[in-house]
Amino acid sequence: MSTNIISRLRAKQKQVFYGWWVVAAGFIINAFGVGTFFYGFSTFFKPLEREFGWSRTILAGVTSLSRLEGGLEGPIAGWLTDKFGARKMMFFGIPIAAIGFIMLSRVNSPLALYLIFGVLLSLGFQLGYTHATQAAVAKWFIRKRGRAFSFLISGNGVGGALFVPAIAWLIVKLGWRVTATVIGVATLAIPLPLSLIVRSTPEDIGLRPDGESDKQEGPSSEEEYSLASSTGSAAPEEVDLTVREALKTRAFWVYVASMAFRSCILSSLVVHQIPHLTDIGIPEQTAANVLGMMVAMSIPGRFAFGWLGDRFSKRLILFLLCLLQAVGIFIFINANTLPLLYLFVVVYGLGYGGVIPLTTALRADLFGRSHYATIAGITMSMGTIGTVLGPLFAGYLYDTTQSYSLAFYIFTVMILISGVLFLLIPQTSQPKRQT
Repeated sequence: MSTNIISRLRAKQKQVFYGWWVVAAGFIINAFGVGTFFYGFSTFFKPLEREFGWSRTILAGVTSLSRLEGGLEGPIAGWLTDKFGARKMMFFGIPIAAIGFIMLSRVNSPLALYLIFGVLLSLGFQLGYTHATQAAVAKWFIRKRGRAFSFLISGNGVGGALFVPAIAWLIVKLGWRVTATVIGVATLAIPLPLSLIVRSTPEDIGLRPDGESDKQEGPSSEEEYSLASSTGSAAPEEVDLTVREALKTRAFWVYVASMAFRSCILSSLVVHQIPHLTDIGIPEQTAANVLGMMVAMSIPGRFAFGWLGDRFSKRLILFLLCLLQAVGIFIFINANTLPLLYLFVVVYGLGYGGVIPLTTALRADLFGRSHYATIAGITMSMGTIGTVLGPLFAGYLYDTTQSYSLAFYIFTVMILISGVLFLLIPQTSQPKRQT
């Protein structure tokens, strides 16, 4: 009887499309990387300010430098990922991130902090985490791309929700230097082994996107997309543009502009949220918990709206989600009690979470699979101005006015502009090529 059960389990395992194992591995890898690097630095903000007395402009500048470095290397990292595959880039980038966290524990000057966090850690993160996992998923899925990205990107939310409070707790118990070392060692123990599961494309192991068979009867993926388009479904005809072809489209430039406005708000809110909350009397651990809860609330948004993106217009959903984020930021600016902060967590978290899988899936819909990572790197590079200037702008306004209010009101307007631009992105089509 036990033999029959084992046989059924093995048969069921074989029925699972391997692309979902790639998504599962990417989920955990992203959870760790985004939780410790992207969201985690906010927990180091106050301890560094207390120990060294550095201004918030200086501390925010570390994040801006890391975003600038990520933007500059984005096209190169994307090209390398398309050329050598996601798996090899993980083997290269994740150990760099581990070394960066261990070296972070030895920081004693702004220059060292900028070089280690802003350059070394950013390099490891860009190469080993986001570019690699997103490129792999984009190449493993076409029809189910929205769902696949919703699962993958939800790992970012899980990482933020789990790691921000955990890192804050470790800093209280062990100090920020020991905590940085612990994160570095854990980087080698968790995401690095998981990268062995990732395969860069389904063709690498004799499969096709979405698990389709070469001998499968019925319409192909492209035919299904055409049929969906003619019946009013959200799924566009699958295109596969070269980098040069993508750069010539109006869709590319509108997409870049919308992402630039959004990235300004995203990076600024993450960096300055805990300092703002502690300024209005919220204890540090509670402030870290609020940030963690906000990211946790983004998880159902990532799942729900990623799923909806396979059924309805991604552009329209993105516009509505930007409106929701604008309402959330307005609540945050005026919140001075925990109930209002929890309302912000729900409203902003859902909107913020829903945007993430839809923007990555929309990019693949617009430009295709073959050069996804390269195009992603270029869009990231061109959108860097927002991620660089946003935190610095908010930090500068705080240092000069002792308030974040003006900065966040400006960000509210910017997220609304981003939503309108998402709505205006035109559909791309496959250009005719000479053979």
